[in-house]
Parts: sequence; C-alpha cells; structure tokens
Amino acid sequence: MRRFLIVVFSLVLLGVLSYTYRANVLRWFATSLIVEDPLQKVDALVVLSGGGYDRGNEAVKIIHAGYVNKVICTGGNPVIELRVFGIDTLESDMTVANLRRQGIPDSIIETLHNGTSTKEESEMISRYCHQHQIKKLMVLSSKLHTHRVQEVFKNKLKKQGVEVIVRGAPNSRFDELKWWQDEDGLIAVNNEWIKRFYYWWKYRF
Repeated sequence: MRRFLIVVFSLVLLGVLSYTYRANVLRWFATSLIVEDPLQKVDALVVLSGGGYDRGNEAVKIIHAGYVNKVICTGGNPVIELRVFGIDTLESDMTVANLRRQGIPDSIIETLHNGTSTKEESEMISRYCHQHQIKKLMVLSSKLHTHRVQEVFKNKLKKQGVEVIVRGAPNSRFDELKWWQDEDGLIAVNNEWIKRFYYWWKYRF
C-alpha cells in the first residue's frame, strides 16, 4: 500500500510540475534546435533553399549591415504551389527574386540551381568553396534549422579549412519560442526533430 501511495504521489507531483513549467519544457524543444554564431564579415553568404521570403529578408539585412558582398542562393526543388498561376520556378529563384525586390544588385548574387536537401547543398557548397578559394562562409537558413545546418556544414567544410558561420532567419508566420501556439509552429518543430533523428541515423552526426 505504501509503495502504491508513493507511486501515485510521484505521478501527481510530476503532473503538477509538468503543468507548472510546461512553457519552459515546450520552449526547450525549439531552443535545442536553434544554434547561431555571432555575425561577422565573411567571404560569401549562402542562403539555403526553402523559405525564400523569410531567408531572403534576413539576407538583405545581413548584406545591408556590411557583413558580406556576395550572396549565393541554392536550391533545385520546384515551388509546386506557383504552378497554379502558371509559374514554373525553383526555390533558389524565389530567393533571388526576393533579394532583387529589395534592391540587391545582380552583381553580387549567384544562383546554384541544385540541391534538394541540406546534405546535398553542403556537398555542393563544399565544391564551390574549393573552386573559389572561400575560407570563411556564412550559411543562412530558418532558425529551427540551424542546429542541423551547423552539424552538416561544419562537419563537411572543416575538413577543407573553411570556417562556417551559421545564422537563422526568424519565421514570419509564428514565434519560434512559442511554437505550440500556432499550427505552423507545431508542424515546423515536429518536422525538424524528425529530420534531426533521420540525419543522425543515416549520417551519424
């Protein structure tokens, strides 16, 4: 009987603590995904594919702040939704269009119409850095993607002596630190944790 009461009390206590600190616990699921380096001058900025609006907006801020004078937009995935309007374009082109819309000149933009995953993009950028003697690179993605980006890119590029700075663009649809309050946030955090496990399982990062 005493053991039973201890178990019940422990469960009740656990429930009370979980409820009391639920925001902190839920926030941890996001903060564990966000890893950013301090902003600093680099040889080039890579804007990864996907989220061309948010990532493009953040890239413009970084360029205007004087941290970089060359931006590389990657991505070989098509933007399927735009085909409804008869527009056939790639994610990399969407990012470029956002940069141009905000006055970034074509002279500092380079588009790489390849890469359908973070892993593929890291391999492509590794070759690019070797070909163009880039030694310091900033990689920009979504905030919730930064931990995986850091693991993939830094592991790949440190072998060839390239320093990688990882930055994250805030999401315009939801607050990353209150992700559970929005359906888009729920989907984003859930997807990224699944991808982290997948990358760990497949590539052993």
